[in-house]
Amino acid sequence: MSGGRVLWAVGDGEDPASPPAGAGRVVGTHLRRLRKDKGLRLVDVVKAGLVGSAPTLSRIENGTTPLKADMVLRLAQHYGVTDDKVLESLVKLATRSRDAQWFEEFRDVIPGWVERLISVESAAQEIRTYEVQYVPGLLQTPAYARVLMEHALPDPSVADPLKNQARRERAVKLRQARRALLQEAGAPHYYALVDEAVLARPVGGAAVMRGQLRELYNLEENVEWIHIRVLPFSKGAEAMAPAPSITYLSFPADREEDMVYLEVRNGGSYLTNPEDVERYRLALTGLWAMAATREETLALLDQYIAKLAD
Repeated sequence: MSGGRVLWAVGDGEDPASPPAGAGRVVGTHLRRLRKDKGLRLVDVVKAGLVGSAPTLSRIENGTTPLKADMVLRLAQHYGVTDDKVLESLVKLATRSRDAQWFEEFRDVIPGWVERLISVESAAQEIRTYEVQYVPGLLQTPAYARVLMEHALPDPSVADPLKNQARRERAVKLRQARRALLQEAGAPHYYALVDEAVLARPVGGAAVMRGQLRELYNLEENVEWIHIRVLPFSKGAEAMAPAPSITYLSFPADREEDMVYLEVRNGGSYLTNPEDVERYRLALTGLWAMAATREETLALLDQYIAKLAD
């Protein structure tokens, strides 16, 4: 889409020309903005002795080269950044950008439109998500995720049922590996808003669904950086979301790097235009305000768990 509104949108197994991904892209984009705000050209930075050549700085800003924390720190300070928290965040992200992409081993079961999301999740400071049909992926139990994978669209290139089953199991392992993000030190604050329909839909039957709801109850009750709320049936048209599946990612360096991921049945799109991102941020904020309180959410979860009792 023109105007920079959609970063890229793909579906049906397409593999887009890989855009710069993850923490490196976040840092690079921020450094480019800082440079331009100071009215500096690439050659000006080179003449200042901060980087060897204009092409090298261009690769840094595009996130296409491994970042060195000391280089990022020098550039940010040259551009006038003095806030210790911002500098610390940039250094942290630069360090992450050099880490091996843990999900490489699962590349065969990662849809093209999801790879971008996985690559930037660990760089986010805050993740907000809304789901109208299913429990958000980062909160799914293995049993719940396995049922969803069994009902996902099959890969037409894999005719062998056993191979299809093996791929589904690897997809479940990938989803659980992604969940580890929320257990790490410095995990992003995670806000999950789910429609009450998610609680009412018995995915996998009573036992599987009961285990999933208990997991949600446990996470909300015991993990201080995970916040789960339910949008109850009692809310009317004012609680209609602009999309059935929304993920908003906020990064520590600068709000200008924030992005929104919208997912559909077999594809997804990424919004980076600040006006579009802000529109969805406000929509999620409004929906959160209409959701059940923490105590009401726990009570709703408890009610649905009781309904599924043997």
